[in-house]
Amino acid sequence: MTIVDTHTHMPGKAFSMIEGYDSENFINLLNNNGIDKAWVFTLDGLYFDPAPHNDHLLDYCSIDPQRLIPFCTVHPRYSNVIDELRRCIVNLGMRGVKLHPWAQTFSPLEPMMDKLGEELESLKVPVVFHDGTPPYSSPLQIAYFALRHPKLKVILGHGGLHDLWKEALFAAERCKNIFIIPSGTPPHGLKQMISRLSIEKFLFGTDAGFGDPYWLPFQINKLKNLKLSSSDEKMVFGENAERILSGN
Repeated sequence: MTIVDTHTHMPGKAFSMIEGYDSENFINLLNNNGIDKAWVFTLDGLYFDPAPHNDHLLDYCSIDPQRLIPFCTVHPRYSNVIDELRRCIVNLGMRGVKLHPWAQTFSPLEPMMDKLGEELESLKVPVVFHDGTPPYSSPLQIAYFALRHPKLKVILGHGGLHDLWKEALFAAERCKNIFIIPSGTPPHGLKQMISRLSIEKFLFGTDAGFGDPYWLPFQINKLKNLKLSSSDEKMVFGENAERILSGN
């Protein structure tokens, strides 16, 4: 079974509980937990000018680009948002986008998001949103964006966290193009989600690189404890992620 961690961060200076995780140490962290691949996001690029941190992320992942898959970030308020998005996806070959409305201080409901959503649809890359943190990152706000851009694969990076997991469930029920990484969903909420949503909507993610290394085995065991069938487990741990990146 291929395991793909769809929510990891290159440790940064702005906001991280981990220091000293260079590329080799990050790969060792994956190896120690049996994880084959990781989608890697920037942290510092969420708080500062994204462009140089997108470049840094690409360099960070270059040690093993088959395993470390870079997702750029852009800031919707910046005048060069579309140019930077195209540079990262078309020129640099990054595979997706991470947006953090709370850290980047924008709302998914703002009119400027339409231009970005249309370009993301055109480029056919997935977008992972930080979700579960009011006032700008509620799952239902992100669902509004997803409804306006139905060809775009929109991923809730935390499954609503502890307080808004029911919103994440409602959002995924309403929007065919919403997927969930339950990296912050409490176990009892995740059980309800699994019972009501298609297994194809779930991705495995740990938030590695931001939080303590114990988060990786914790998130693995949270899914293992669901006692899914072998085929469903394979889908959640890796096949769904691979399908999304393939454009299917």
